Amino acid sequence: MSAKPQATYESLKMPPAEARDILSPPGWALEFVGGAAASSKRSVNGELGVDLLDAGEYALASARIADAVTMGADALQHRVNEVYSAIAARLRHLDAKYPVRLWNHIPSIHGRMDDRRDRYMVFNAGRYEAFASWYGGPKGFDQDVATASGVGHNGADLVVHCLSARSRGISVSNPRQVNPHRYSARYGPLPPCFARATVLEAPGLVLVGGTASIRGEDSLHKTSLSLQMIETLTNLASVVETAQAKVGGGGGVAARGQEAWLGRYREVRVYYPRACDAEELETMVRGAFGVDCRVEMRRADLCRAELLVEIEGVAELGA
Repeated sequence: MSAKPQATYESLKMPPAEARDILSPPGWALEFVGGAAASSKRSVNGELGVDLLDAGEYALASARIADAVTMGADALQHRVNEVYSAIAARLRHLDAKYPVRLWNHIPSIHGRMDDRRDRYMVFNAGRYEAFASWYGGPKGFDQDVATASGVGHNGADLVVHCLSARSRGISVSNPRQVNPHRYSARYGPLPPCFARATVLEAPGLVLVGGTASIRGEDSLHKTSLSLQMIETLTNLASVVETAQAKVGGGGGVAARGQEAWLGRYREVRVYYPRACDAEELETMVRGAFGVDCRVEMRRADLCRAELLVEIEGVAELGA
């Protein structure tokens, strides 16, 4: 997974400055579709495009809501629903038709939209409506929904990337946390919808979504970066351990400690809202995951203003 991506950020129609920053998918995702020719498809009204890198076994679909930051709540919610529905329609005709990993880049993520909701909550409502159709209703979320990340940026557009596979992934929960779509109403009238991780059985990989200092549904250690990192690492270890148990086998006695579970990670991307924390975070991350893990650092606003770090990644399953 360390080879240089053959697909370029330009093939996803991203301005170079954005491609170097927050709006691009991780390098490993591009490697999954390396060498694929890019294609683009417009919606019926000519406004909504879905760009595609289709490598057969995997595909990466990307869509952009231009100037999303200027939209009102109802318009944005409707547009997010449309974007997700358009991605679903594009994937439906591919060999790699099963979504296994999503990234959502939301402008001004904490911006107030109405009396009850910020922009992230409005985004969640649009995604929830699309997924209710995509997965046959909320009852399907526990079993079928893919893992995801959702972070904020200072630009104007909302960007969604969806990695899909030829084989259906296995959704994984974290026993330390509530499934996001079961969050209480304090996180919005319609909650976020994503699995904590998705297992790809054939390559033996766990795709782990954005993970932070959350236990149950509550943010912990709101003013302490070091304690948030400890809680985040515990969650990252827990979700890989749970994934291993779900597909069978505990990976051996030696793999039952947190250090060993974290040692399964081969890719991590670290999001952090405060630029001043970057050096300290990178030191902690490299110490936790070891030399075999590739690390990407990205400054971004997180889905909750009190969170100081969020980490996603790819881990290997054991025998």
